[in-house]
Amino acid sequence: MNAATAKLPRRRDEARALFRNAILDAAEGVFAERGFHGARIQDIAARARIAVGTVYNHFAHKDEVLAALLEERSQALLARLRTRRDDPKGFRPRLSARIARMLDYVDEHRAFFAIASEQGLFAGTAAPGARSGGKRLRTVEHFRAFFRALVKEGLDSGELESLDADVLARFLGGAIRACVLTSLAGGRGDPHLAAAATVDLFLYGAARRRPRRAGPASARPSGPLAASRGRSI
Repeated sequence: MNAATAKLPRRRDEARALFRNAILDAAEGVFAERGFHGARIQDIAARARIAVGTVYNHFAHKDEVLAALLEERSQALLARLRTRRDDPKGFRPRLSARIARMLDYVDEHRAFFAIASEQGLFAGTAAPGARSGGKRLRTVEHFRAFFRALVKEGLDSGELESLDADVLARFLGGAIRACVLTSLAGGRGDPHLAAAATVDLFLYGAARRRPRRAGPASARPSGPLAASRGRSI
């Protein structure tokens, strides 16, 4: 096999990836404009300026297009939460910066993420009528794993109390989901302000800030979070 022949499979793969990306980008616009139920494969093909048959070469039906799009955008959303070299130092400012990037991405694709929300992307269980429930639940589990990793960073840095990591991850995930859903329901806002507010509520709660004072055991935190420390309080 000569060099020219060896390049042919790679070029075919590159061309296939280009067509697939064009289909998904077109589908995002069509789903946003018409909704999932109102969208047709013909509409997606027309938006992508390709033949209908080319779409079917990549996806058997509309549900597969939505599932692939959910997967692609979800992975991009998770990528925004990953640490970057230019992130600020310290758990709180670093977490705020990462959540702000995620909210900024949601804002860029807000019409699509509104549909994704209907499909249960930001829920813990499959929404009624949601497509590709198995893949969607796997995506949700990816988010949960990422929230657990974020909590581990805070625990390792000593900036989070030594509470149950799964409980903290659920609280953090709930706070982030609430922030995303609020962003989708309202107008465009400042993602940095929204991220900072979300992190502050997660770290400090909504109670009025006041200097901590040593008090009797009965005045200290109690309940499942405190009990998860594994020691008496």
